[in-house]
Amino acid sequence: MKALLYATLVLGLVAGSVQAGTILVVTDCEVPGGAGTDHRDDNLVAFLQGLGHTVDTYGMNKTMRGDFDATDQTHADGADLIIVSRRTGSGDYNKPTQWNSIATPLIQCSGYLTRSSRWKWTAGGSGDATRTETDLVIDAAHTGHAFLSGLTGPVGLFDWSTVPAGNNQAPKGVYLPNKDGSSDFDDEATVIGTFDGRDMLADLPAGATMSNGDVLGARRAFLSHWGYDGWLDFLPYGSDTGEDRDANWGDFITDDHKTVLTNMVNTLIPEPATLTLLVVGAVATLIRRKK
Repeated sequence: MKALLYATLVLGLVAGSVQAGTILVVTDCEVPGGAGTDHRDDNLVAFLQGLGHTVDTYGMNKTMRGDFDATDQTHADGADLIIVSRRTGSGDYNKPTQWNSIATPLIQCSGYLTRSSRWKWTAGGSGDATRTETDLVIDAAHTGHAFLSGLTGPVGLFDWSTVPAGNNQAPKGVYLPNKDGSSDFDDEATVIGTFDGRDMLADLPAGATMSNGDVLGARRAFLSHWGYDGWLDFLPYGSDTGEDRDANWGDFITDDHKTVLTNMVNTLIPEPATLTLLVVGAVATLIRRKK
């Protein structure tokens, strides 16, 4: 009886402490509610919070450009997951060994930073995919990958139907590794799907070695977003009616795109339900040993 009481108490305390993860968002955009004008990633923060996670906004507003200081390293090491936004100037984050060695899982959303001249996840350069493309073409060998849970291919990632006619600022193309076969992801990566013939969704294991000799300190993943650093001109030419605003994360992406990102987050962060099951199993073992 005492064993059962003790086990129940442990289960209550531990299960009660099981929480969703902390996600460090790295972006050039301002923190939500901040005084700056660039709030294009506010929607990304809200989306991640809506999944039940805590978002560490320390990495926003260009804070983690260049070499890390002690505070930068503390936030990188203390997170359960890092998401690097498409809204990052790649040259300002071009410290491949620093980023590749972090022992925290990371999702990369910028095709600029995957290049051989940046973090060296791929063998060459990148370019804009054709904006008429919308679908992720899944590799037949990876249809059951966790990133695709609940989805079947082809997966529609973008919907350009509401793009303002004649808009010259956005959306900028989905920037991905070149499709000439010389710019693919590292051989140790699993390329789950392509977009316009270019690697679009990839899973890189912890311990994989990049072309410069960097060894990944934890699992990495890649899912690109289109370049929302411009503005959307909904004003018809010569008219004073309509809307003119900054492009934002979430514009023109589909629910399936969000599902893929959700799956990636849930895969790279242990789910509370999974942790609870582990606790239950441990408590059950304890009870059996006490009998």
